[in-house]
Amino acid sequence: MAVDEDWARVNMEDGRRLDFTIMINRKRFIITVLPNPYPDDPIAPLISRYAKSFMDNDEELDKAQDEIEDIIYDAGWRKFAPLAPGVERGPSNPPISLYSALNPETFYFRLVVDDGANADIVQEYPSRPLFGPGYITLNVTGDLPRYSARDITVTRKLMGTGYIGKVSADGQDMCCKVLVPNQVKAVQREYACLKKIADSQHAYSISALRLIGFVIDGGDDEEASIGIIEEYIPHTVTLGRLLKNTNTNTEIVTPERRRKWAEQIRRNIALLHDIGVLWGDGKPENVLIHSGTDDCYLVDFGGSWTDGWVDAELRETEAGDEQALTRILYFLGVGIADIKV
Repeated sequence: MAVDEDWARVNMEDGRRLDFTIMINRKRFIITVLPNPYPDDPIAPLISRYAKSFMDNDEELDKAQDEIEDIIYDAGWRKFAPLAPGVERGPSNPPISLYSALNPETFYFRLVVDDGANADIVQEYPSRPLFGPGYITLNVTGDLPRYSARDITVTRKLMGTGYIGKVSADGQDMCCKVLVPNQVKAVQREYACLKKIADSQHAYSISALRLIGFVIDGGDDEEASIGIIEEYIPHTVTLGRLLKNTNTNTEIVTPERRRKWAEQIRRNIALLHDIGVLWGDGKPENVLIHSGTDDCYLVDFGGSWTDGWVDAELRETEAGDEQALTRILYFLGVGIADIKV
């Protein structure tokens, strides 16, 4: 089956029922998984493992989820395929609104396993949607412009957790981040950081995404803010990807360019700390190189940390940002003594 977008989310109820939300080619499939009344039921132990791992927050969670997903796909792909045909790519594709992307056509199924451990999925037709939208409202106030999700056109889904996309509104390219259940804190933190930057004396000196406005639902709750709109930085790759692809070619990434980027990253972090803002997840993949100016922009103020760049005990601290800076400079091949303060 040709898959355009494919991701899964799991909701758990009472430690027994799991509802898998799977996106395939812009269609949403919700598959309910319950234990079966057979002594050799293979599903019940997996649900128990998932529930225990969820409570203990350990690595077995992903393993149990993967095993259940494998059963779902093996049992259901023949039924999923005609409902979610591959999306043809090309200039003739009709544009899709952000509202449509966030509220796709939805199909409901239930996983069943007989006493011979043979799995199948059965389509169900509830009289009303069993789940609301896959996003929630943003707790913010402000006088920034508000853009209806119906008036925003999705240009490209960007990499990252949650819903992050390059979008177009009023003829302008922008970046959109929508609140999904597992990313509430990250988007709230990013909004707070960008707002603090915008209100500071360094607003025009810090190279970070500019906060433009809010996304409103555009549906039944028309005024509910469900995400933020940020400046889109034209770029082809991140700093991390650029250096990984060209690290052996000093003609493409000269020492002068590396030194310039190192100075810009160091200066931006110092200015952020001066106004009480922490970058958080500092790493080369969160540095964009502007296609027009060749300057560095720091992105992703959602917090967290990445192993190898920031130690867990230093996450979301000034010391953590400084550690990330030291490791980014090493990645760039630039010594701290080689750059201007």
